[in-house]
Amino acid sequence: MPTRPFWQTAAWTLFGALLIGLALFLATWASLDAARRSDLARAKNAADNVAHGLGIEIASELRLVENALTSVALDYRHETDTRPVAERLRHAIREQHGLVPFASALRATDASGTVVAGLPQGSAPVFVGDRDYFAQARASSRHIVSEPLFSRVSQEWGIAVALRLQSPSGEFSGIVYAVLLASHFQRLFAQMSVGDSGAVSLRTDTLALAARHSAAEPHSTRGLGGREVSAELQRAFAQRRDAGSYITPTALDQVERITAYRRVPGYPLTVLVGFSAENYLTPWASSARRHWAIAGSTFALVVAVFTFMLLQHRRQFAISTYASRLARQQNLILDNDMIGMIRVQDRKILWANRAMERILGHAAAALPGQSTRILYTSDAAFEEIWQAGYPALQRDGRFRTQIQMQTRAGGALWVDLSGAALSDTESIWMIVDIDVLKHSEERAQHLALHDALTGLANRRLFEQHLRRSAAQARRSGPQFAVCYMDLDGFKPVNDRHGHEAGDTVLRAVGDRLRTALRANDTVARLGGDEFAWIVAGAVTAQDVQPVLTRCMEAVQRPIVLDGEVLVEVGCSIGVALSAVAGTAEQQILAAADAAMYQAKQTGRRTFVVAGSAAELQERR
Repeated sequence: MPTRPFWQTAAWTLFGALLIGLALFLATWASLDAARRSDLARAKNAADNVAHGLGIEIASELRLVENALTSVALDYRHETDTRPVAERLRHAIREQHGLVPFASALRATDASGTVVAGLPQGSAPVFVGDRDYFAQARASSRHIVSEPLFSRVSQEWGIAVALRLQSPSGEFSGIVYAVLLASHFQRLFAQMSVGDSGAVSLRTDTLALAARHSAAEPHSTRGLGGREVSAELQRAFAQRRDAGSYITPTALDQVERITAYRRVPGYPLTVLVGFSAENYLTPWASSARRHWAIAGSTFALVVAVFTFMLLQHRRQFAISTYASRLARQQNLILDNDMIGMIRVQDRKILWANRAMERILGHAAAALPGQSTRILYTSDAAFEEIWQAGYPALQRDGRFRTQIQMQTRAGGALWVDLSGAALSDTESIWMIVDIDVLKHSEERAQHLALHDALTGLANRRLFEQHLRRSAAQARRSGPQFAVCYMDLDGFKPVNDRHGHEAGDTVLRAVGDRLRTALRANDTVARLGGDEFAWIVAGAVTAQDVQPVLTRCMEAVQRPIVLDGEVLVEVGCSIGVALSAVAGTAEQQILAAADAAMYQAKQTGRRTFVVAGSAAELQERR
């Protein structure tokens, strides 16, 4: 047998094997790279959702603090009040501090910076005239948010919110300021689900660290007040200040995280939420190892088959042997255990591989002759593939989608379904099991839209439902009411019995609200001990009153802690009717919020309907 033809064939065979190996490598790499990019995008989106929610919650707290400071400053300037100035200050501070219990202190100074109100009785004098926020507040009529500072009274890190005090004649008389400790923000951040190596932090516009929580170091104060940040964070802030994301090791602990940040609306603060890249990408890494193992095995099989064909080429029947070996190779690839394959003609199955039994439970020998309807969960799904898939095969030669198929046992399984045309009447279809991945995506979507503690809708989902209700109302659809509720007496329960007891109370309140409301009403936990719900079809105060009565009675029932201790909380509810307050989402939500605060200031355990004829309706 001539040597030249054999080595020519050997060279071409080797070249073909290398091409297949290269194609296999590129296909595997492209698939894994796309999957990794998708996982990173989901991680950034989840982190951004958490940062967005925290930013809104922190802004809400700061607005409450600003309202308290403004109330004290206005009371101080009140010319008709005959009480001594110091007495007026102390009374106003005590009253307003009760409305912002999360602030560790609410104090006032004289013009020199010496604290004259807000200190515990018998405390040593405190001087803040050397603080930057004192000088800034003295020079401005606006609220000042300080850089992180170490409190001389509590010996803890925190930030201060300050406002200038003016006499009735307009002269500078000192400042009134509130202190928000880093530990308060840490407790807020600890409620977020960011994983064992995740972290949540709060930084000022100068990148100074105001608060940080990491599950690995839950009580650490390391880095507070400092500006030790990564170069990636600096570049991200330089490109886009209000929101963004990046991936890099965190400067404080060198843990690589997928981090998203959001600026706190209206304030010089930014919330940063980071998920551990290693933990979040663990499923992808496992999948990558499996894919590379399959690719390596397949390439090894290809090389082995090609080598075998070369050896057989030495014989006179080389062509027939080559054809048989090629058919054998194709059979090994098609009849695998990983990817289900069927050949179809006129919607009837001609052939199926053994992977169909592993994926859908149908034995390969039982499928030929059957209609492909046996694989679909319903006639509608069967017709959907007929209407969308087969025209695509005729037009483009290929079709791909994700759909639920029916197993032999009657269950539903998510698969990646792709088809390729073999002729005008025949096609081959590949079925890949993606059920675990699909359910993981659904779980991630659920976590992004629901409160982790109570299982209720979170602020983001609530705002989506509010937008939908408002849009329907604007189209002459049904009117609705927004109810904004804050618990009364929750802080004493939390302080006395601990945060776990507080969590038990919040879960119980969430369950009771869910039971008290109708199936078509949306109820959400907005943060802390604040809840809200949308009452569909409510036009007047009389329409919503039965719902409010049920909810208040449900919330006020005793709650059992640890099987023994009974505690009670009340609630103050503000109600805004779309028929009165309008259908602008932020406007009606603000009206309900304002009505709720009016209910609290009036006496608590009440509800107020904003803009109604009877402004205050009390249920004790």
